[in-house]
Amino acid sequence: KELVHLGSNEISRSQEVVPDWQGAASNFLTAMGSQFGDLVMQELLQHFSPTQTPHFFIIQTVGSLATQNVFSVVPHLKDLLGRMLPMMGAARQDNIRWVFASTLARFCESIIEYLANIESAPKKNIKKEDFAGEVFSAYGVIFGAWAQTKEMKLQLAIVEAVGYMAHIFEAERLSQELGKIINGYIAMYKRHPDHYFVTLGMCQVLEASVADGSKMLDPHVEMVLNTVHPLICAPVNVANAQALKTHNELLRCVAVMAKGFSDRIISFLFQKLDSSSERIRLGTLEIMRHIVNSCDDCMENKKSLIIGGLKNSLNEPSNKVKKMLAQTIIAMAHHEYLEQEGGHLMVEFVVRQCAIDDGEPLMKADKPDPEHVTNQQLRLMCNNVLHLMTTTIACTENVLYPYLLECIVPVMYTNSMSTVCSNLAVIAGKKRKEDAEDYDLDYDVLVNIPKPPALISRLFVMAGQPHHRKRGVPVLQLLQSLGPLLHEDISELFDTVIPRLMQYLHDAEGSDKPWNQKSWEDLLLKLLSKTLDEVTDEDWISGLGQEMGLHLSSYGHLPDEKNFLYKCIGVVMRKSTNKQFIADHLNLIFSTVKHTSQVEREGCSIALGFCAASHLDMAIEKLEFVTKNDMIRKSTGILGLMKDKTEADVERIKSTVMLCYGYVTLFAPIDLITSRVEVNILRCINPHFANVRDTGVKQNLIRTVELIGKALHPDHLKANDFLFSKRADLLGHMQNYIKVEPTTFMLRHETVSLATDACATLVYPLCAMRTWTYAVYHSSTYHTYECRPGEAIQ
Repeated sequence: KELVHLGSNEISRSQEVVPDWQGAASNFLTAMGSQFGDLVMQELLQHFSPTQTPHFFIIQTVGSLATQNVFSVVPHLKDLLGRMLPMMGAARQDNIRWVFASTLARFCESIIEYLANIESAPKKNIKKEDFAGEVFSAYGVIFGAWAQTKEMKLQLAIVEAVGYMAHIFEAERLSQELGKIINGYIAMYKRHPDHYFVTLGMCQVLEASVADGSKMLDPHVEMVLNTVHPLICAPVNVANAQALKTHNELLRCVAVMAKGFSDRIISFLFQKLDSSSERIRLGTLEIMRHIVNSCDDCMENKKSLIIGGLKNSLNEPSNKVKKMLAQTIIAMAHHEYLEQEGGHLMVEFVVRQCAIDDGEPLMKADKPDPEHVTNQQLRLMCNNVLHLMTTTIACTENVLYPYLLECIVPVMYTNSMSTVCSNLAVIAGKKRKEDAEDYDLDYDVLVNIPKPPALISRLFVMAGQPHHRKRGVPVLQLLQSLGPLLHEDISELFDTVIPRLMQYLHDAEGSDKPWNQKSWEDLLLKLLSKTLDEVTDEDWISGLGQEMGLHLSSYGHLPDEKNFLYKCIGVVMRKSTNKQFIADHLNLIFSTVKHTSQVEREGCSIALGFCAASHLDMAIEKLEFVTKNDMIRKSTGILGLMKDKTEADVERIKSTVMLCYGYVTLFAPIDLITSRVEVNILRCINPHFANVRDTGVKQNLIRTVELIGKALHPDHLKANDFLFSKRADLLGHMQNYIKVEPTTFMLRHETVSLATDACATLVYPLCAMRTWTYAVYHSSTYHTYECRPGEAIQ
């Protein structure tokens, strides 16, 4: 008691305000009051006499103690408020008014806390109404005469205090004063640059006005929204902690109103989403995200409405707004919004952002944007969003599966294949392991889900380029996870082979050796071939090939993928016995190949070669048909003066046909090719060796000769008795091509290099090959060039 009295005297012995020792004494009394609340309050009450205004720090100490020891102070507040009211009316100094306003805020805050924890309170008969009269009278003083002050610090104390006082008002009086209070706050936004305390007070008033389902705020909702919405949409300095706190309080204001006026809030926000201003759309989506996260109860029956209202934002052009929309979608996922009708559209938006390329949106060079979002940043964030949905939000599992399968086949999602497949593989693998009922797919009911042939076609092609955005392993994982759903006979094969393929990719990634694309494709084509062997159903095999044919048009801008798809179709044709299917797809291959692309040309040629392995006559017949009908310029028009194609077009088609003959020879059955090579193949290509002007045609003729040489090599034929009578003619053509090429750095020239390789396959044994190649080189040059035979071969 003596210590408390000593602390009180230290404050009050001088009427002047001396923060150093008086502030320390105030803190001392507050600390003592946390343990001896009644004792300290009795000491402090002695200073609140009708004849004299207490010292500044006495008033401040009472306020601090009110929040420090709620249960000890609140029972004394009615008496204390009664003593303070006359003093407040007589207060003229701004610092005294400020401390009274601040202390009133602490009093009301402590009353709110006391009533919220009434079950633990020592006096359970205390009610809000016990203080309503005194608090309302105090409000009349501070929000009346005091509110006209120009002292900003006092203004902020008043708006904070009124916010807490509003909770203590009787409902009828709050309703009467609400318009005046809100107008006062809105005026403060215009007058004061620091909005934190204004927003804090506003939020408290809004909470009081919607408490217990009250609708007294109804006439003022639009006015409040029109005030806080632009403030939320304004840029925020994230390095400024006060600015961030203010921004969060502004968001809370809207969330508070949403509890009582959710329909009007949502309608207002949807109107703002149609704004042409990026900043407004961005801020509006941030509000929507905050409401989704913080207003679960009042939004329970509004989920489908919100999903529907956000559909118009799914085609948003701005990366910044897209990022905020993706953050809103992950919030909706956590709160089970995506299970509503239209939730799949939100998932599709995320997948679409996972597929964007690295091209950057335009920026104004003179106005760098610190909030700029690159395509790569947006894509990475959406990858993470999809991953979070899969791994941490259990309720989205049924949203993602099997829906994400719809994102496998469309070519627009090609760049998102790694993300989509990895998440699908996790879910499908889990369901398969648990033997879940919803693992199986009824393709007749789920009409939008691609059928097994479409999935196999797409996933094999995607696996063909495994390093594109690291999609190889995820695609293979998905193939394995979906094995039983694709065909019951291939599941065991996939479970055996696919882990080996994934290990191959892992080993290659950690190896110093260069990547061998051909070896990888050979492994995949071998898996495809074994898959067809396991099924043994001709209708299923030809159906898979037909599906692959339908996919060709999707890869017009992806030559590497189209190249591999051609090879896959060739494997299917090799396994199929359906003559009509084979004839149709030979036609399809030639009608879709881009003759200007060497990559596509190679894929087309290898497909013809694979087909020739089982259907040599059909492959040769198709090539003869193309030679006769497509490698000539036909007259069109009324007078026949127009041509259906240019000479360059004919040369490009010729390049494709010549290369096709080479692969047909290489892959044709050994027992047939020896009798057909001179009669059916060389007879067709021989006329084209002379007078070749187009470099592409020449180089593909050379490649064809090399392929023929490989096909007729004793190791390939597994015999040494075949006599190739046209060997010398082909060597002569190669020598002529070498002679006409520029002599400078001749061996570095691509045409000469190809011709040298072709000669190497035609001439054997190795020692003779080296001698001949070296001789050819020297006979075709006009100057002396020192090189070893090994260099010439290379």
